[in-house]
Amino acid sequence: ERRIFWRAACAVPLLLSGLNMAWAQSAAADKWPSKPIRMIIPFTAGGPIDVVGRQLGQKLSDTLGVPIVYDNRAGANGIIGIDAVAKAPTDGYTMLITTGSFAANSVLYKKLPFDPAKDFAPITQIYRTYGNVLVVNPDVPVKSLKELITLAQAKPDKLSFSSAGYGNLNHLNGELFNSLAQTKILHVPYKGAGPAFNEVVAKQIDMTFASTAGSAAGIKDGRVRAIAISGTQRAPILPDVPTYAELGLKGMEQVYGWGGLWFPVGTSQDKIDRLQQAVQSAMQQPDLKAQLERLGLITLGTTPAEFAKFVQDDMAFQAKLFQAANIQPQ
Repeated sequence: ERRIFWRAACAVPLLLSGLNMAWAQSAAADKWPSKPIRMIIPFTAGGPIDVVGRQLGQKLSDTLGVPIVYDNRAGANGIIGIDAVAKAPTDGYTMLITTGSFAANSVLYKKLPFDPAKDFAPITQIYRTYGNVLVVNPDVPVKSLKELITLAQAKPDKLSFSSAGYGNLNHLNGELFNSLAQTKILHVPYKGAGPAFNEVVAKQIDMTFASTAGSAAGIKDGRVRAIAISGTQRAPILPDVPTYAELGLKGMEQVYGWGGLWFPVGTSQDKIDRLQQAVQSAMQQPDLKAQLERLGLITLGTTPAEFAKFVQDDMAFQAKLFQAANIQPQ
């Protein structure tokens, strides 16, 4: 009996120690976040989503009380960076910010190292764009959509357009344009929107289909010439740039960009909800809202459920667009 009592007495400190550890771990979890959060940006620094991520990250850092660390993982149309998030711990300290290429990749590639529908926890849709702007370098001898189409039809495979990668939204824009305008403009992919746009500025590429965020400054200072914008209405940041529909080319209005945030699947719902609320709050702050509007972006901050449905619907929509643009899965 004494031995039994002794063992039981010895077990009490161990039990209390275990309970203390559990309580400490629970308390640490309740204090999330308690260390820097890594934001993986799957494109090169300086591109539109990178600019948005850093502006938003500063607001999130202020709200959450911890630094946001930016990690650019460019390559393969965002797949490298997206995959890093899919395989990250589910502790709420790694998040993904990316563009609509997230949905496009699910259609474009027959095999991905992750499942876009199952390996991620949608947090919120941050923004959408008014559309993508067709811009040409100043040496291209056209000033209107009609002149560009006439030139491209007269010189098949002689003109070129750049994109942020195979299957990216600006690639989709270019191929859809080729299909609707009956032109053959060569596609040249790059590892991000920044390099794709810069090559047009450098006059190495004839044109690109850029976001308003990535092109507005270059248009206004004359480094590129704007021809038309996709979407259903003119962008307030570029009020003099007409839509394709205004110029008589129907079908391009269905293309616009967007961006959002995800955690790896398995991240607790309380962390998802708290980050979504922090983003929503940030998007309502006048200075950030003004910054993003100057980039030609419509600020959002949707709920996780709303964003999940949007991504699912966009995957189905992208499949139809890829078919219309004659882009084959690879």
